[in-house]
Parts: sequence; structure tokens; C-alpha cells
Amino acid sequence: MNGITKVFSRQNAALYTTLVLVFLLMTVLNGEKFFGVGNLFSMAYQLPVIGLLSVGMMVAMLTGGINLSIIANTNLNGIIIYMVLGAVVGAENIQNAGIAPVALAILAGFLASCIVGFINGFLISYFDIPAILVTLGTMTLVNGLNIVLTKGYTITGFPSTLNFLGAGSVLGIPASIILFVAAVLVISVILNRTRFGFSLYMMGANPVAAEYSSVDIQKTTIMQYVLSACFASLTSLVMIGQFNSVKSSYAASYLLVAVLASFLGGVDPNGGFGKVGGVVAAAVVLQFISSGLNLLRMDPFMITAMWGGIIILIIFARAIAGRLKSRMQSTR
Repeated sequence: MNGITKVFSRQNAALYTTLVLVFLLMTVLNGEKFFGVGNLFSMAYQLPVIGLLSVGMMVAMLTGGINLSIIANTNLNGIIIYMVLGAVVGAENIQNAGIAPVALAILAGFLASCIVGFINGFLISYFDIPAILVTLGTMTLVNGLNIVLTKGYTITGFPSTLNFLGAGSVLGIPASIILFVAAVLVISVILNRTRFGFSLYMMGANPVAAEYSSVDIQKTTIMQYVLSACFASLTSLVMIGQFNSVKSSYAASYLLVAVLASFLGGVDPNGGFGKVGGVVAAAVVLQFISSGLNLLRMDPFMITAMWGGIIILIIFARAIAGRLKSRMQSTR
């Protein structure tokens, strides 16, 4: 355990050092524009989207899985919210909907997201299908459903009570940041202080030992993907407030960013290791990079290509580090 702790303390130190260096680099490249109040507030409003999706992805990856359907599920949540509001108060009155209809619509969207998460967990655990195949299938299914429900159009016009979560502020602090911090604190407690969290780490580190330790693999896997889906639902609430609209294709490139933040934050793709703090720090690093490159007017498609390149670089670096470590151990 001491060896593992040392490895992760080094990883965290390197990550926080990277965070500082990236901030300094973007400040040098952009000057006052980057650390100006306007840009800092802009990053504060944008960070929860990257952060919530990244933590949701991390939950799925703790057992060596992945959740490719998280973005599609996020968009489904928003679409369901709009449809329920329209059914309850009428399409022409959605912007003036009261708290009760909004709460009902949020609950409906949340349940829809959880159903997608349940399907993922059920198929993975009971039929032993690889997570990448199951979530690829549900991603395609939900994306198609989203297009059918919206007919490919952007749906706009949400009530101000709902938009507050993504665009409002409390004492000058963005409401989305408050939601993000609260979600991070809750998931940290769940992963580090509950039997469910212990079971997730054990299933990722040693599945055989988990079975012999009376861990209910099927139940835990279903709960895992439902929990991941909950973060898709929270992300949807933030995005609705920021855009005042929903669409079947929103945030498509963020799937790559969520996976990248998990890798960069120290989550082992084979499962068993990874902390929320590391993923949050990685999300901040990626937000710095994204905001800095946008200020430099870099082509958004080039930025997306760069995320893919960074993932390949991280995988390559970890593979090399693993081989070097094996050689050093064999020579002792």
C-alpha cells in the first residue's frame, strides 16, 4: 500500500505542477486576456461541464469499463425535460413554467438518464458483454432517439428557474460551480467512505478477490453505471442554463475530453485506481488549455484533434513507464 501511495502522490504532484505550468503558459501566450476577470468567470461557468462529465466517466472506468453513452444521455436528459414541460404547461408556456412543473420535468429527465445507465450496467454485468460494446450500442441508440424526438432541430426557450443552474450566480459565484463542488464532495464520500465505493475499487483491482469477498458484482455494476448516468443528468442541467436550448448533437467532442481528463487525472484504464481530486485537477488543466487556445483563435476542429493526440501520448507514456518499471524490477 505504501508503494501505491507513493506512486499516486508523485502523480498528483506532477498533475498539480502541470496545472500551474499550463496556467503560466496560457498567460504568456494570451497576456492579460487570459487571467482577466471576464475570462476567469467564463472558465468558471464552463468548467462544470467538463468536470461533471469527467467524474461520470471516471466512475465507469474504476472497474476497467467505460461509458461512451454519457454525452448522448446528457442530451436525452435535456430533451426529456423540454418534452415533459411542454406536456404539463403547454409548449407556448414553457418559458413561464413554475417550480412544480420544472421539478417534475427534472425528475423525468433524471429517470430517463438512470434507465440508460441501468441498461448499460445490466447488459455488462448479467451478460458479460464488454462495456465498450454495450455503451457504444446505447450511445448509438440514444443518439438516434434524440434525433427522432427533436427532428434534428435545436429546441430553445427554457424557464429562468431552470436556466439559473447553468447561468445564474450566488453571491457572485456561478451556480454551476456550486453544483459541481457539491457533486464532487458527494461522489468523494461515496467512493472513499462506503462499501459500494470500496467494492468498485476492488472489482477493478482484483475481480476474483472481489467475488470471494462477497461483492455482488451484478448489483454493483448496475449501480456504477446508474451513478455515471446521474452525472450526465447534472451536466444536462448546466448545459440547459448555458445555452437555453437542447440539441441531439451538443457537446459531442466532450466525450473525448472526459476520457482524456480521466487518463490525465490518474485513473487506470484497467480499473482499480484513480481519485476524484486528480480528475478534477485534470479537468481544470484541460479547461485552461481550451480557453487559452480559444483566445488564440485556434480552429475548434484542431483542438479536438489535439485532445486525441494527447490521449495517444498519455497511453504511450504509461506503456513505456510500465515497461521500464518491469525491467528495473527484473534486474533487482
